[in-house]
Amino acid sequence: MNDKAGAVALRPRAVRFDFRRAPLHWIPGEPVASHAISGLNLILPLGERGFVEMFRRALPYVADDELREQMIGFMGQEAVHAESHNQAIWEFLRRHGIDPEPILTEVEYLFDRAIIRLDTLPEPLRHRVVVQMLAAIAGIEHFTAIGGDWLLNQDFEALGADPALTDLFRWHGAEEVEHRSVAWNVARYFGARRPRLVTIYLGVSVGLPVGLLAIAWWLVRQDPTLPNMGPVRVVREVNSGMRRGVLPRWRLIGRGFASFVRADYDPQDTGDTAQAVAYLAQSPAAKIAHAS
Repeated sequence: MNDKAGAVALRPRAVRFDFRRAPLHWIPGEPVASHAISGLNLILPLGERGFVEMFRRALPYVADDELREQMIGFMGQEAVHAESHNQAIWEFLRRHGIDPEPILTEVEYLFDRAIIRLDTLPEPLRHRVVVQMLAAIAGIEHFTAIGGDWLLNQDFEALGADPALTDLFRWHGAEEVEHRSVAWNVARYFGARRPRLVTIYLGVSVGLPVGLLAIAWWLVRQDPTLPNMGPVRVVREVNSGMRRGVLPRWRLIGRGFASFVRADYDPQDTGDTAQAVAYLAQSPAAKIAHAS
């Protein structure tokens, strides 16, 4: 279901998650699918840190007051997303004997080096790189809005999934749907043209699924309760989970690409703002935070 409710006032929300009772295979009987979705906890925080950094650098160049307000709200939400998934990494994964520190340390080192390198560039070139990154963020945010809409509508309760992790991913997915237009509007404001946006999104459509599959494989290898699986078997297990409806299907990614390349593409055509805001109002993590 789609809507044209228009812009909403974006704001970060206080949330508090309790993962102490969450099992490693938080979707019962679906260990690989559980790891495939749990991999978002590893890939999202650094990406969201990058989004905030690029928006922070772009903000001084934005004269449109409404867009500035939307950008500030977006940055606040992304910062809370990163913090919440970091909590899941350390509380959830480490409690189950999976130490993500080596992989996170390496990735954060590369990120920090990239930012240092960016700061050494002449200002005009640095600005061009930031605009290129804004175009990439617009593509990624379309991808995450598609995933967010799927998470909102997936019947995790019927699968017997853990409530805390279900809420984490649905809450995040709801905010992705809520702010799905911001990155697109920012990229267009900075003059990113459709050919560049479509070309970058093609890379996003390939790169993000491959990255998520790689992280799922890494988590499977760290899981002492599972047999040693090679990447081919993990892909087969993921495909099997898609056929059972436990994971989003490849055709969902294909439909997302088809919608993005249309000349009349509008981010508002993905997801339902009213549904997203309704979930955010009753998210258990938000209620816990407000009660404390």
